[in-house]
Amino acid sequence: MEQILSQDEVDALLKGISGGDIEEPEEAVISDDDLGYSAYDFTRQQGIVQFKMPAMEVINDSFLRFIRSSLANTLRKVIDVTAIPMELERFGAFVRTLPVPSSLQVFKMEPFRGLSLLILEPKLVFALVEIFLGGNGSRNIRIEGRDFTAIEQRLIHRIIAILLNDLEKSWYSLHPVKVQYVRNEINPQFAKICEPEDVVIINRYEIDMDRAVGSITLCIPLSNLESVKSKLTTAFQREQSEEDLLLAKTLQENIKNVPIPLKVELGSAMIPAGDIIELNKGDIIQLDRRKDDLLPAFLSGVRKYMGTPGIHRGNKAFMIKRKVFDQNRD
Repeated sequence: MEQILSQDEVDALLKGISGGDIEEPEEAVISDDDLGYSAYDFTRQQGIVQFKMPAMEVINDSFLRFIRSSLANTLRKVIDVTAIPMELERFGAFVRTLPVPSSLQVFKMEPFRGLSLLILEPKLVFALVEIFLGGNGSRNIRIEGRDFTAIEQRLIHRIIAILLNDLEKSWYSLHPVKVQYVRNEINPQFAKICEPEDVVIINRYEIDMDRAVGSITLCIPLSNLESVKSKLTTAFQREQSEEDLLLAKTLQENIKNVPIPLKVELGSAMIPAGDIIELNKGDIIQLDRRKDDLLPAFLSGVRKYMGTPGIHRGNKAFMIKRKVFDQNRD
């Protein structure tokens, strides 16, 4: 049998609760930990998803070979270059790891938007300068507390021009680019190529020149390569060597010099065979075109241009007015 409170009992219960004589039971609070959930801030993602870019690895391998050959020829020394595996990192965290002073070279890769960085480790800069001046690059130079002199900047700019040219050649197999030098910085705080939270691609190359060791680092914002992101993540990307590029250029030049017969049709007419037999010198044949009509020009039997006849420097000539893209249209 159910127990039903009377009105007097209900009033007494409410009075006790409001007066504090009877404690109101607290509701159990379920924490996120009890449910297995954790708070997540969508405005700031701490971790970076590392994903593979096979085409970028091909570019890095090509760049490695180019700079090994270029530096060896420039410095007249045996150069050993080792590539560090590519990393994705936030730009702000990467900049905090750079020492002061650093040789920070800002450049742009057309047609990509945004800027990128080429960083030379300070001890590598001083080693290169010493080698340029006749040394072996093994002296210990105090790096902290000083800037690069004008002479050091000028000498190192020669290396930068070589490296940027090699970078341009290494990208040719994937997407032809034009690398443009913008400026140089010493303090990493002034080399702001993107926001601190932006993800950048870090490629490091360890340079070993007998007794001198240092690193070259490429820092490219991932957002700059958005237009070719699908190409970067492809499983295979064929690389073109310098020999392939030279062969392609040679073939193009040879094709340009191939002689091709050019014929201009003045007009046509249907004439019976008997009239042709009776033709004599001075007879006039009426063609199907007017004087001001455009005439077709044929290359190897294919109509390519339309133009008008004339005289140029005493010779018969043909002035092209337009190209023919559709053979079925006039």
